[in-house]
Amino acid sequence: MDTSVFKEEIKKRISVSNEEIERFLHLWEVREFKRNELILKAGVIPKFSIFVIKGCLRQFFVNDEGAESIVYFAEERHFIGDLPALRNKVSSDFNFQAIEPCVLLTISSENWERSFQLFPWWAEAHIKGYQKWATLMQQQMADMQLRSGEERYLDLLKKRPGLFQRVPQHFIASYLGLSPESLSRIRKKLASG
Repeated sequence: MDTSVFKEEIKKRISVSNEEIERFLHLWEVREFKRNELILKAGVIPKFSIFVIKGCLRQFFVNDEGAESIVYFAEERHFIGDLPALRNKVSSDFNFQAIEPCVLLTISSENWERSFQLFPWWAEAHIKGYQKWATLMQQQMADMQLRSGEERYLDLLKKRPGLFQRVPQHFIASYLGLSPESLSRIRKKLASG
């Protein structure tokens, strides 16, 4: 298994040797999931956290009316999971589903706890990544209230253009907080404008 993207992501955050990362990788397990397969299910205590080697998945919740809301897309090089639920051993509110066939590195809740004792540098690397993700989530929540659907669409198109080739439009609409019809109107307006 080629884990070079994992090593590159760690090295973006902290200076650590390849040998040390190789040792750290022993705590992780390679798992493959088929297109549309549910990886982690809401209402269940998560057993692992994820790093995406190959593929794309979505994190979403389902409201009381049965409507899905996507909160995150994880492509290659992304860490994803419900860490508060994993660490506190409580059920998650989120579902995680493969949008396309995925090759993932997963780390069990037990190995997650051990990782900070065995590899003290991981705490710093993790915090840097988590802070970046938390900032992104805060901005996303603010954007939902402060920016128009068209502005959110254009921003996503600019920041993550490849997502539009991999993800169905109704998933993009859900992520942007739009109905599929509203997204279609925005796209038609921009195409004709």
